[in-house]
Amino acid sequence: MKSPNLAPRRLLTWSLLASLVSLFGRVSAAPPADTQAALDNWLAGLPGGVAAAWIDADGVVFFNAGRYSAKDVRPITPDTQFEIGSITKGFTGLLLADAVRVGKVKLNAPVGAPFAPSKVTYLQLATHTSGLPEMPPNFAASDSANPYAEQDLPTLVKAFDAVAPKVKPRNPHYSNFGFAVLGQAVAGAWGRSYAALLTERVLAPLGLRDTVVDWHDADPKRIAPSHSEAGPTVNWDENAYAPGGALVSTARDLARYLQACVGLIDNPLKDVLADAVQPRAVTPNAARWFGLGWQVEKRGAAMIVWHSGATGGYRGFVGYDAAKRVGVVLLTNHLREVEPVGFALLAGSAPTTPPAARPADSMKELLGNYPLAPASIITITAEGEQLFASMPYQPRWELKRLAVDRYDVVGSGKAEISFERDTTGKVVALVQHWNGTDQRAPHLAPGELPVPPKEIVLPADTLKSYAGRYQLGAKIITVTADDAKLWLQLTGQGPSPVFASAKDELFYKVVNAQISFVRDGADQVVALVLHQNGRDQRAERAP
Repeated sequence: MKSPNLAPRRLLTWSLLASLVSLFGRVSAAPPADTQAALDNWLAGLPGGVAAAWIDADGVVFFNAGRYSAKDVRPITPDTQFEIGSITKGFTGLLLADAVRVGKVKLNAPVGAPFAPSKVTYLQLATHTSGLPEMPPNFAASDSANPYAEQDLPTLVKAFDAVAPKVKPRNPHYSNFGFAVLGQAVAGAWGRSYAALLTERVLAPLGLRDTVVDWHDADPKRIAPSHSEAGPTVNWDENAYAPGGALVSTARDLARYLQACVGLIDNPLKDVLADAVQPRAVTPNAARWFGLGWQVEKRGAAMIVWHSGATGGYRGFVGYDAAKRVGVVLLTNHLREVEPVGFALLAGSAPTTPPAARPADSMKELLGNYPLAPASIITITAEGEQLFASMPYQPRWELKRLAVDRYDVVGSGKAEISFERDTTGKVVALVQHWNGTDQRAPHLAPGELPVPPKEIVLPADTLKSYAGRYQLGAKIITVTADDAKLWLQLTGQGPSPVFASAKDELFYKVVNAQISFVRDGADQVVALVLHQNGRDQRAERAP
């Protein structure tokens, strides 16, 4: 068993300690004795490592397990840097609370520049009640491994200006899109960039010296390489979506952050921190609320303030119990779930098995990966008797059984999932029912990933031969080409890139659909065929 690294603990004179005990009584909290063993067990068989921190009134205890990677055998430390994903939203919430306190914005006012006037307010964005979807309807990533690389501020502004006039406030519906808009709007109110404003108003005042907004600004010698289920991955360039998930930090910095949150260290943001975690919108889970970028949840007798995060190859969790003044940080450079470990530690017991515990026999057949598209995979997992669904760039959702093989996606609005079986009863597919559409995804075994078509580069002349307008029922598919890419746009939607697997055969990365171009005897393109959801729809080329 590895010994935990102990942070220096504050020394108290006997007279001062006696005074504190007589005034408040002695509230003792300590990390579970088996924390290190639990983390070692949790990490078993995975590449990379995990950095953890426990904070209480006595100081900080750090726990570390694993190495940077199979090729880099340096041990993980409290100063190893990790992408922290949506934990970033709590920092953006602090920026909002700070801007409200100094009069830069009003919570219930519509967001301002650089976005066009709308009815969407800062508070709605911060509590996921604006009605904005998880991502813009026409969001397309030409590189699925780095999905936000092309999402600059003008693209975000254009997407919001197109969607915002049509949305209506609704019950909480998690939106990375909304948080990107929120952070950029708060930055706009100050006339600063998001990164500069966050550094000036939050990171510097809290003394978080190893927390940066862009992974390019991390220490190249200390940032842990990311790993997905398929192997090493790339770091994410989040650009305009930085307010929802771009931060890179360390266990040491986030431990200090939680110490500030529970009032264990003096800091100038005490009132702002308190404002950000006030429950403001109840979620479909009646025991959970959204604050400003935080989630507040009743678990047993405790009220836990928390957020988790995930990017392409990292997971993270921060949470605290304000009444007990204890907190937990967990950071890893792999995609194994950390939330169950974090909640268990806060409850006073470290799990002794990995969080992917054996489900009930009746659930085993549902587990696995279901690719809606090469870059959009629904993963079904279980913990005990509880099923969960997760997708890239989104949080994990609980599934509530509605009927045989049909489940409600708790907290997602009105999304449901059903499972298809063949004549032998074997689960062969999943169908996602959302916004009036049904998307089918084939069933792959746990850990198995789809093999995407091999992408090739077609000559520029070939791409240009596809350009034109194609009649699909009452709608038009417009095909445009440049020297390197082909774009398809259906009436009422934005353009999406398609990629070639062979001459005249192309595929989308963001949806499970393919395009075949049809030629006549003179080798001229006369039609296209859209292959999607088991249907082949032919669209004739218009004059």
